Amino acid sequence: MNSEARTRAFFYDLNVAPLWRDCFDQLFTDQVGLPDRGRILLIECGTGGLAVELAARLRETGSVTASDSDPERLALARDKATVANLENIRFLSIEQLAEERLADAFDLIIGDASLLPAASLATILKTLRAGINYDGKTVAYVASRGSFDEFFSIFWEALYTCDLAEELGPALEGLLFAQPTKGDIEEQAVAAGWRNILVTIARQDIAFETGTAFLESPLIAGHWLDRWMAIVPADRIADVKAAIVSIIDRDREEMPFELGLKAALVTGNRRADTTIAEEPEEEGEEALVEDDLADLLAAPDDDATEWTQ
Repeated sequence: MNSEARTRAFFYDLNVAPLWRDCFDQLFTDQVGLPDRGRILLIECGTGGLAVELAARLRETGSVTASDSDPERLALARDKATVANLENIRFLSIEQLAEERLADAFDLIIGDASLLPAASLATILKTLRAGINYDGKTVAYVASRGSFDEFFSIFWEALYTCDLAEELGPALEGLLFAQPTKGDIEEQAVAAGWRNILVTIARQDIAFETGTAFLESPLIAGHWLDRWMAIVPADRIADVKAAIVSIIDRDREEMPFELGLKAALVTGNRRADTTIAEEPEEEGEEALVEDDLADLLAAPDDDATEWTQ
């Protein structure tokens, strides 16, 4: 067992899920509602909070399949299911999921793309559509445009303080616009073959007591900070981080620093609005989508270790 990976999984369960994943799960519960029956698949299930809740609800009326790209998070989810004495839930690695025949297999599929690079959304949406049956529902979690705006304002000031704003301005603008807008999400869902698409966006404020607490939190240091700092020359990263902490602590005036998440819930299905038959998928398309998903999610995050030190 990799103790460092296990530690990251525990930090996710204790610190990331309550701040981040639970926001999306609650939005799903409010907008879609928990099903009473059926076959359900969760992709990027985290440490299994929603998966276990659904399996407990459907003990006699349905089944749950759950997958995650992190084997240790999946192991924690499996432990929760064992404690709950659930026999209608199974857990698959991403590689195992890619080997499954997903076509028409599930009544509900929930895919969490919220912590993945924005470029991965198209692959997630195609995979969700491939696995749903004709009357089923697809759901995706996405961090949309407008998330982290408070941080990016501080980031720009920190770069200015370090005499890097002019050099790195274009790169910072790229980060600012990396997350998709509601329109972008709708367009990608249409391109992936979704029908009857609805995108619901809710704002969630995530509080951090100090600037240091923000930078060192498992959510930020474990999932976002390396992406943001990638635009900064390696020999200046420490200076920029110090400037960020100083600016946050100066501006918060003894109040917590609040970071805004624009949580997007995307729902849809395969059912056409008209009686016109859908064009058949090309042979081999399903396998290609699933292989792409395995490549996408199985890539190791070698840089996300600093916050466990």
